[in-house]
Amino acid sequence: MELSALFSKAPSKDRVEQLEAIARAFAKEEELKVIFICTHNSRRSHFSEILFRTAALHYGLNHVHTFSGGTEGTALFPVVAESCKRFGFETREEAAYGQRSWKIFHSALETQETTPLLFSKVYNHPLNPPEGYHAIMVCDSANEACPVVFGAKERHPLLFIDPKRSDGTEEQAKVYDETLALIASELGYIARRVSELI
Repeated sequence: MELSALFSKAPSKDRVEQLEAIARAFAKEEELKVIFICTHNSRRSHFSEILFRTAALHYGLNHVHTFSGGTEGTALFPVVAESCKRFGFETREEAAYGQRSWKIFHSALETQETTPLLFSKVYNHPLNPPEGYHAIMVCDSANEACPVVFGAKERHPLLFIDPKRSDGTEEQAKVYDETLALIASELGYIARRVSELI
């Protein structure tokens, strides 16, 4: 899929105000660091890290740095990589940090060498920024468990339904692809608005 099509789909009207507020907060930053936080750092937070990094590059926002983490670490669920591949992303599996890790990138914008390694970790892992970042809470349990995210400059809830509900069913690929497309439309909107506001 072309990146312009992936990121230009209009988000639902009931989310635009929330997305606009995040975009306006992001547009104030000379160097923008964002950590996407979910409970297990296995699905939604990784989708978000990949897609916002790619959207930022697509819209020429070279000052954006994306990260992800959880309130606990588990493992990046491989179907995330499979879904990204169906949307035209390159996926390279690596063994690192005692778990299956991944390089997931769009070859129109990045290379395997310039792409950060994706693996499940807590949000305050040493590879994530310790302070001065924006925390985006992408799941309700992490949002409730972390009313305060230590080191965050600002904290923004942006909740998505967990695609895990489809694991092992015939609907799995469809649900993960729909989740990816939804997250892409909303984070694409944010990146596009930041590029217009700065």
